[in-house]
Amino acid sequence: MDKLVEIRFKYDRKGFFANSKNIKLHTGQYVIVEAEKGADIGRVAMFSVKPEDAYIKKEDIKKIVRSANNDDLKRLTRVRKKEKDAKKKFLEALENQPFNMDLVDAEYQFDGNKLTFYFMAEKRVDFRNFLKDLAQVFRTRIELRQINEKQEIERLGGFGPCGRELCCKNLNLNFDRATIQMAKHQNVTATTSKIMGPCGKLLCCLAYEEDFYLEKAKEFPSLNDEIIYKGKRMRVSKNNYLTSTLELKDEDQFGITISLDEYKSLKNREESNSGRKFLHQK
Repeated sequence: MDKLVEIRFKYDRKGFFANSKNIKLHTGQYVIVEAEKGADIGRVAMFSVKPEDAYIKKEDIKKIVRSANNDDLKRLTRVRKKEKDAKKKFLEALENQPFNMDLVDAEYQFDGNKLTFYFMAEKRVDFRNFLKDLAQVFRTRIELRQINEKQEIERLGGFGPCGRELCCKNLNLNFDRATIQMAKHQNVTATTSKIMGPCGKLLCCLAYEEDFYLEKAKEFPSLNDEIIYKGKRMRVSKNNYLTSTLELKDEDQFGITISLDEYKSLKNREESNSGRKFLHQK
């Protein structure tokens, strides 16, 4: 299967589409794409996405129809104005409901065949009757989509503890969610708040950098491996992948840091000596 193009829509919603017509594209370009029962408009975000990285089934892949023209962009401006009016009408209708929800945004499908409202709520909301009321007001298909803090932070953006723009906002991330196991692989203390993002979830960079650390770990010894250092038997207590060093501790918990190259040299010498002793015994 050919590689896909990532398209970003309002609210930084993303989708993956086939460029079967070989349209000449560039990052940031507006394009018209196939949508559910119609067409939508979005911006080109990334090229050459492997289908397996997009987590999408072959039969679900839609196509880029064409490049957006000036008339499309003028229409998009009108659609954005309609979305502002839709938010006002939504809040008016919400006043008559027995539950609370915080409206985040409204998004019309470009052809007007669907209107999506994004909201946040402390718990799951039964909005079936509300959905019927909204359909009467807007005379189109309505979708209510509840989002969480992580999705809201991704939409708003911000800066992480590293001082850079949040990965979820700045990068095109297509990988599994970060886990505590990833933090352990990267020698990050799993109990510290430093690995938590402003959304309250684990930092995306843990997943983004996981492959690097797994590959780097192949060069290092396992934790608790033993070696003779200056006549003392010591064990590996920590691997520092970024500095190519490792920490050794003896039975009294006295620690020392040595380079990976020095460790390998000591290990090779130890194994060589062991081999000579074995041959001498024979």
